[in-house]
Amino acid sequence: MTAADTPTAMMDKLADAAWLQLADASPRALHIDDIAAAAGVAPTAARAVSGSLSALILHQLARLDRQAVLESLADIEDAGEVPIRDKIMEALMHRFEVYAPYRAQMANLESAARRDPLLGLKLLDSLAQAVRMLLRMAGDDLTGFAGEARVRGVVGVAMVAARVWRSDDSPDLSMTLKEIDKRLATAEEWGRTLRVLRDDAPDDGGYDKAHDHGFDDTANGGPGENGPGENGPGENGPGENGPGGRYQ
Repeated sequence: MTAADTPTAMMDKLADAAWLQLADASPRALHIDDIAAAAGVAPTAARAVSGSLSALILHQLARLDRQAVLESLADIEDAGEVPIRDKIMEALMHRFEVYAPYRAQMANLESAARRDPLLGLKLLDSLAQAVRMLLRMAGDDLTGFAGEARVRGVVGVAMVAARVWRSDDSPDLSMTLKEIDKRLATAEEWGRTLRVLRDDAPDDGGYDKAHDHGFDDTANGGPGENGPGENGPGENGPGENGPGGRYQ
């Protein structure tokens, strides 16, 4: 077996071909034989190595997400000391930049997910995994329930910001950046209210002190003097299209 014939190489080729076709068709309209022909892979081998069309789509999403987080890491390392909140902002924003050429594919996936709940759940899990990589890169160890809650909160931020990103035609995606900043601030407020993201948790033995900080840490690793949302969420809580109180 040559390097070009390894399962990983075949999956990459098949995923590239499926992704290209997804720009012009819904997932239901794709056929593994057409994808295999475009990738130069035997149909029987394509079926054996992929298992399903959704596996090819998820493989491509994972490749793009790894690309985005590694490029963000390189930029952050070049910048020196960076607050955690800025790392998250940078990584979320860069992920939208990486996906910018593929709005057609994402629109077709979103439309298909509305009709196929199983696909929708798989896409949601894919996004959650991308956020886990992002937060680990930013310095969050994601320990316990609070760590997973923070993952779900940032997933909510990403999903709400995506609504703006889909129609953001500015060269620098400035409207998307503004939305990320706004929703992340709301998420921080909810996180403190729900005791999964706080500056001042009491030492009561029931809360992991390792997470007694927000995503607004100063460069030396500690929270700012007051931090955003020091008084908790506003009177009405997060906006209608906010992360639904799930920042976490």
